[in-house]
Amino acid sequence: MQITVDAWDPSFADNPESPSRANQAIVNAGIELEPADWCPVDAPASGPRRIVVVDGVRRIDARVELLEDGERWPGVCVSWAAGAVACDLDGQVSTVAEAAVERGLFAAVGPGVDFGYYPYCEAASADPGELVNEAQQKMADLEAKMAALCALEAELSVLDGPLRGRTRLPNSVGYIKSHHRSYLPGELNAVVERLRPGQRTPVFHLMSGWPRYTWYLRLPGTSSRGWAGVARLEAADDLSEEAAIALADATAAALPPLGSAAHKDARAPQNLTPIAGLERRLKRMLGDPRLLLRSVRAASAETGERP
Repeated sequence: MQITVDAWDPSFADNPESPSRANQAIVNAGIELEPADWCPVDAPASGPRRIVVVDGVRRIDARVELLEDGERWPGVCVSWAAGAVACDLDGQVSTVAEAAVERGLFAAVGPGVDFGYYPYCEAASADPGELVNEAQQKMADLEAKMAALCALEAELSVLDGPLRGRTRLPNSVGYIKSHHRSYLPGELNAVVERLRPGQRTPVFHLMSGWPRYTWYLRLPGTSSRGWAGVARLEAADDLSEEAAIALADATAAALPPLGSAAHKDARAPQNLTPIAGLERRLKRMLGDPRLLLRSVRAASAETGERP
């Protein structure tokens, strides 16, 4: 088998976000309050004092083609890293508790030989978008592993991004910084727009796509108008309503002090300070992309590539 390397930017068209769907979201808004009674909910006076924040980063280092007997299959060489930051909110101390980096060659067929730094990861489909999705799932698996190593010591685990596929951790929530679609009807969206920093919406049950509890929270540091500074959080569907509401209260108490500052982070305040610091460290762990691309070309040459 021969493996050739594409010359164009490997990150081209690398977008893990799914496009927003046009269909109306299916929502049960009456979990915490009846829709007619919806109003901003204040944070409790006290909350968790030790939390874990988990994040991951992913980079496509090269796109390749695997050729054998006249057949061609696309592949991607991907690096990903994940880590967990333990935050002591009493002492306002954050330390990286766990971090790891992995790599893989994703393709529907195996190269039959070791391919440099990239172990073969079998993919169910040869579609290029599905190959990237396979890598995204590997990163999510590593994030869950890092979180599990620290979760027993934490009162709250905050996993950056949707919670889907990562619901087994105790006291865990997914943290979504940006909004690609609206889930609530217009009259309830108005409650989101009225939130003051530190306030959240009532918990509601979102049943579109995959079921989960969710709520919106406004972080400090921006004007209290519109959707500025608003994050959405998710909790597992198998929780009781009371447990989901307790998690919502915990996030309202613990997360606002962790919001990033606009003069330090363009994604402030939603990009929580521990997440921003962890992202920087994880990106360094991925290694120099130029050296890794050179290693891919060297491995490709060993399979019979010709310039």
